[in-house]
Amino acid sequence: MFGYKAENKFARVVWYVFATSAALVTVYVLVALSIVFFDEMSDIHSSNKSRRMVNSPTYLHDYGNQYVSPYVIYHGGYPSYLYNTVEGRRTATDIHWICKSSDGDSLTCFSTVEECKRGYFNRFTGEVVIPAHYEKAWIFSEGMACVMEQGVLRFIDHEGKPAIDKAFPYSPCIDDYCFHNGLCLMSDDNGKEGLINRKGEWIVEPEYIKIYYVSKGFWKIEDAEGHEGLRRADGEPFLPCEYDQVTVRNTGYIAVRLMNHLDMVLDSEGNVVNPCDYREIEQLEYLTDEYDEEGIRKSAIAHCMTYRSSDYHYGLMDRNGNMLTPPLYDRIAAVSANLYHCEGDEGSVLLDDKGGETGEKL
Repeated sequence: MFGYKAENKFARVVWYVFATSAALVTVYVLVALSIVFFDEMSDIHSSNKSRRMVNSPTYLHDYGNQYVSPYVIYHGGYPSYLYNTVEGRRTATDIHWICKSSDGDSLTCFSTVEECKRGYFNRFTGEVVIPAHYEKAWIFSEGMACVMEQGVLRFIDHEGKPAIDKAFPYSPCIDDYCFHNGLCLMSDDNGKEGLINRKGEWIVEPEYIKIYYVSKGFWKIEDAEGHEGLRRADGEPFLPCEYDQVTVRNTGYIAVRLMNHLDMVLDSEGNVVNPCDYREIEQLEYLTDEYDEEGIRKSAIAHCMTYRSSDYHYGLMDRNGNMLTPPLYDRIAAVSANLYHCEGDEGSVLLDDKGGETGEKL
């Protein structure tokens, strides 16, 4: 096309205009392509620079950070790492989660991301002290920590060396392999739970279905029948397993529910301070033989009231607040001023206003 030979003046003008336009279009396209190319290269350079900066061992993200101590930060985003704020560098990477000791121990438990292995690092330096090679691990408590290797439990010291020269079976029902006042929850080969001391000796024999460490220095125990009791912090018996429920309150008082559904409150020495810790009381109404002007039977208030236990069972109470019956019943209805129809697990019965049965169970 550019080799076209113009034979007259008009043809030469047309040819020059066309050639000039084509040249300008080509230059414009080349300039546009150059701009796009340089923009792409700039973006790639910026991305690589940002990636290098983020992956730098001295870089600290400004989000997803948790202070393990005043000197060490755990960054839980991607990538995850420990960062020493004094030295301005990352001290460990591939950190899935961390769990600090509840008694202020210097070593903190952590898990890796890829292999989910457990280890320990110093929370004041961020340096790994015990490498992550355990299948499971718990926080340090009273100077030692429980770890699992090859399916069995052992206790280690701050150097990762054995602290107790014994191995114990792992139970998935226990999540608190920590020492409290010198005792640690442990199970035997049959899954029964007891308490061991710092030498690995049984202080409370493994004879319970479940044991919990609760506040105010008590261990809650549960037998095979589901009855609950308490042992003191040192493992000594306090309340036998003869209660439907035992709760140690933050105030130090102990709420117990008897097998007959009655709630009581004890002090820290086991003395009864409230023999009937009911939840609510309610007046009872019954239908009289009188009718109003519209032909509707009138109701009246019975002599007794009901009170409710914590597990929604009901008992009779007189108007002076005296308990007449334990809360044995699912429902109580007044039949007359001094007669009450009570429904419970053993059937129905009629009671008088003294709480006594008036006849056979219905």
